Amino acid sequence: MARAGASLPRFNPKLWVKTAVVQGRVMRVAALFAKPRAIVLGYHSVVENPDETANTIRISHSRAAFEAQISALARKFNPVTIDQVTAFAAEGKPLPRWSAAVTFDDGFADNHDVAMPILNKYGISATFYIMVNAVESGTPPWYVRLTYAFSKTAVPEWKHPENGRTFDLRKADTKQAGLSAAWDAGAARSGAAQEQLIQQIEEALQVAPIDARSGLMMNWDQVRALKKAGHTIGGHTLSHPNLAQVSETEARAEIKGCKDRLEEKLGAPVEHFSYPHPALNPHWSQQTFAITREAGFKSAVLTTPGAVVSGDHPLSMKRLAAGKDPDVLSWRMERVFLGGIS
Repeated sequence: MARAGASLPRFNPKLWVKTAVVQGRVMRVAALFAKPRAIVLGYHSVVENPDETANTIRISHSRAAFEAQISALARKFNPVTIDQVTAFAAEGKPLPRWSAAVTFDDGFADNHDVAMPILNKYGISATFYIMVNAVESGTPPWYVRLTYAFSKTAVPEWKHPENGRTFDLRKADTKQAGLSAAWDAGAARSGAAQEQLIQQIEEALQVAPIDARSGLMMNWDQVRALKKAGHTIGGHTLSHPNLAQVSETEARAEIKGCKDRLEEKLGAPVEHFSYPHPALNPHWSQQTFAITREAGFKSAVLTTPGAVVSGDHPLSMKRLAAGKDPDVLSWRMERVFLGGIS
């Protein structure tokens, strides 16, 4: 805290940049002595302008930001595949230092249209975890539908269908609280019960569902095109519930069902899985761990931040959500490579 009457030092951007560069060099030297580890980066969507999806996906990267990150990844780090990370975790197979894998969740059409050309340009093979029902029907994931409904509604309030709590939708904070409560309810359901709840909320908010022909999701031909281009296709359940919050029967149907359907559509084994984490905690358990193993998956990634080290179980590998700023992402990755969690 500054002494009373004392003036605060002026911010010097050049000094800040110089300090950051020096710290970055120190971190890279320190990394030479750190325990080998890999990073799995998590993305969802890449569009020209994230304002396009502010009322739907909400977590899109811009094309420019994504390409800057992928360019930095190609220059500063060692891009690897999820198969390589899995072998490193399970068998101790060596990886180059500063190894990082790129992954995408859900199966949005921009993964094929925008992200894939950028990845191909830099020679990076990514993994795309597919939410089967969304690709099958063209209907976006339920959490996207809820975001859209709450953003478009003109009704003044919403009453939670389970606990009766009422949310004032005329205020930004209570509207967000209502959306969060709706996400919690949706995350604890799967399949038909989940669909029934989402439709009920859409009707209460008097908002028509997003058209399945909106083009927000990939189709099977686009998924196959990703695979043909050298990328990996993984599973992300059928209906995107929080698997630790549904029954064992539901979890088994979601995990095994998505694997079977993907293999049927692709005509090839699907060996990698990503746990949905739309809302609620935890998002995996020993029960879901066992089901994933029984289904025949070789790896599964979480949303728990951190690095993958040799000896980690490949069915519970940590992952780092990719922020929007390429310089900040590089700095965060360097911290994680040194053993920190960011």
